[in-house]
Amino acid sequence: MLQRPDALRLIDAAFPDQPMVLTLGGTIREMLAVVGRKPNHLYCLDAMGQPLAIGLGLATGVEHRAHGERVVIVEGDGSLLMGFSALATVGHLKPRNLVLLVLDNGVYLATGGQPTAARDTDLVGVARACNWAAARDVDSSLDGLRDALDWATHADGPLLLRVPVGLEQPRTDFFLEDPVVLARDFTDWLQTDRATRVHS
Repeated sequence: MLQRPDALRLIDAAFPDQPMVLTLGGTIREMLAVVGRKPNHLYCLDAMGQPLAIGLGLATGVEHRAHGERVVIVEGDGSLLMGFSALATVGHLKPRNLVLLVLDNGVYLATGGQPTAARDTDLVGVARACNWAAARDVDSSLDGLRDALDWATHADGPLLLRVPVGLEQPRTDFFLEDPVVLARDFTDWLQTDRATRVHS
């Protein structure tokens, strides 16, 4: 089965310079371990249930910046279930530049591996019922994820990809930075990147 660090590496490769919202500690630490710190990554520490709503606000705010640009949200199944109502809001607003990748390991890994309700919830079906442009269950393999990411770089959103991942959790360094500073750094990148795109 595809493991989360391998999935994160492929996601970053598919969207190397797009605004990306990353959920919670384990995902953030593993992304830092596989690709390093990047200015286009917004690290959402202590924000369970909020990354999709944050990404939605970002997507609507930058939707006229550049043709083909995506706002990518990397979310976990447990956190998405906590912020479930955002799926309906996304379907209502229909941002064409929003891509949600749900890395679904079926458990709350950070708190001991308690099972989530994801296995009994058709996340793809819910997104479609909420009028998302498209949603897909992804084959849990490197090739399956590559194919899905290639599709997501071209298709109009909002798009949801549910990506089953395993439970391996490599040892990583703690990341305990101030969320206010992280948001400021990301905003600075966003403004600088926008100015560069406008004048290039």
